[in-house]
Amino acid sequence: MAHPSNAFPKEFYLVNGAKTVTGDFYAIQVLVAADAVMTVKGSGIFDPLAENAAGANQYIDPATGGSLTDSSHVAGQYERLSAYAGTVPCVVGTTIYGSFNEVQGTAGDQFVVYSK
Repeated sequence: MAHPSNAFPKEFYLVNGAKTVTGDFYAIQVLVAADAVMTVKGSGIFDPLAENAAGANQYIDPATGGSLTDSSHVAGQYERLSAYAGTVPCVVGTTIYGSFNEVQGTAGDQFVVYSK
């Protein structure tokens, strides 16, 4: 994929409030952030996990490519499974780049979501 600054979006969607859009997205522009987080599904999103943390089965085990188990992993950065709906911090005026397949707002949010 070309660098996002050189890519022209094929389509865009306005997420206005508690709405969910699905598709193949590369950028989310934050217009209004009611609670400073948005919920997304996508690939290449990493989170820190404590050793043997609960909920680890939502993350990829780098040794196997499958999902982690809750009670047998070390602390570190782990990639989310693409089907996992997790939160991402958002600040008004920012654009968040990545590979997203679902974006969900909450009441009072406004995002512009750009399609690949």
